[in-house]
Amino acid sequence: MSQTVERAVSVHDLGPRTQRPRVALVNAGGHNINARFVLARLAAYLRGLEQGDPSVPGRLRQRVLVVPSGQPEVLPDEVLVQAGQAWHRVVLDTGCRGMDALPQVRLGARPSDDERASACLFGLPSVSEADDIGSDVHGVPWLEHLDGASGERYMVIAGHGEDLQPALCERLFRALIAFLLRVEAIQGIELADEEDDLHYFGSDQVFRFTSQQPGLFVFRQVPGQWLQAGDLLGYLYDEHDGTLLEELRAPVAGLLASLRRSPLVSEGAVLALIHRR
Repeated sequence: MSQTVERAVSVHDLGPRTQRPRVALVNAGGHNINARFVLARLAAYLRGLEQGDPSVPGRLRQRVLVVPSGQPEVLPDEVLVQAGQAWHRVVLDTGCRGMDALPQVRLGARPSDDERASACLFGLPSVSEADDIGSDVHGVPWLEHLDGASGERYMVIAGHGEDLQPALCERLFRALIAFLLRVEAIQGIELADEEDDLHYFGSDQVFRFTSQQPGLFVFRQVPGQWLQAGDLLGYLYDEHDGTLLEELRAPVAGLLASLRRSPLVSEGAVLALIHRR
């Protein structure tokens, strides 16, 4: 079943209705055009499985709830209840505001061993823990709603919300299909062996690099690079007269998980997230 609740809100409830949803996948907010596109494509694919479309390989075994757009406050109570009851609850988001993020999975503080294991099933290059899973992201309303239920909760963070990133969308789509296969929500599909090397980071390994003064930040790296301490991240210029204020270099070695794209920064703004080995 697919329904449009109101303009810019869509819900797809697919698979056996007699079951508790195995997986709920939601877009953290309408700003995230990449998540909206990927989840809409995924819903169309799962609908083909549900309807037995011969052109769509595989079979839908368990119930999956997909919400490409819509915040909790504008969705019917029934949808919120079903999302909260799903065993695997996945929120798709971008990185910190103004940041471009490597595709990654974020867990909250003190995740269970099952959550740690399941987070690796997406096949994305980085899994990290955070003392506050919702820090610097848009998905807090969904995170709060999906908290406290039995089962598992993850954030998949990728890209930025400013424009559609086709290569990123393909990567996310494959990751979600891989996850659905491994939790046995779908079956009968063979994935190409294209996964990244997986690296797991505890909350004490996530380093937030912030600006010490306001200015215009011009980046010189891309998320996903492995950095050495001292590698150039970018330059900070005076926004009024163009004077170079500072060369910004990585203070620690590690995986560049997110990097700021929005150039105007204030003192204390996050410029990069580095996952230390």
